[in-house]
Amino acid sequence: MQPILIIVLATAAGVPLGFWLRHNVAKLGYRSADEADLPAPGPRWWVAWTSVAAVGSLTAAAVMSREPLAYLPLLPLVVVGPWLAAVDFDVLRIPNRALAATAAATLIALVGLAQANLEWRTLLVPLATAAVAGGVFAVVHFATRGGVGFGDVKLATVIGLAVGPLGVGAVWFSIFVGSIIAVVRARGLGPIPYGPWILLGSWMAALTAAVATAPG
Repeated sequence: MQPILIIVLATAAGVPLGFWLRHNVAKLGYRSADEADLPAPGPRWWVAWTSVAAVGSLTAAAVMSREPLAYLPLLPLVVVGPWLAAVDFDVLRIPNRALAATAAATLIALVGLAQANLEWRTLLVPLATAAVAGGVFAVVHFATRGGVGFGDVKLATVIGLAVGPLGVGAVWFSIFVGSIIAVVRARGLGPIPYGPWILLGSWMAALTAAVATAPG
């Protein structure tokens, strides 16, 4: 199949996914009892369009890369990332159940990648980057006395897993760029949603890695 056709089909598949995610967050089912009276967050159409853009651009990145299968572990984050970002923007937390399911799906994808490459040592780098990224965020979490939430610690761990096959540099790019954007957005105004920005950093890292490893 021609690469351009793969990209077009994947982007088209992102449209119903994006609209379903937007519909799901609009129901506010993720809110706990003490969050029920928070102001309505608005229509959030950006969730749908972000999903379409993420699916299409990361498919293009995989097609462009010398190692397209290395993008497979990013798929769970691509699917659920806009939803996680919308929830964090609204209630400043990342639901454990959704994050646990994403982590499990990412691990399954990593095992599939190792099996496809017939090289189980390829699991070592993403497991190591997940541990280090999670550890760094855990230190920041305790140093800031919860200013960076523990949900962000767990999300950083999942990003370390998902981005790890693209290289250690890609993981640090995700965390560093996402953190810079979060700090700039904070402007000393109190708690901010950190998760959306490190998710954005991981997307930027994936695209950058594809350009860096493109054939020719």
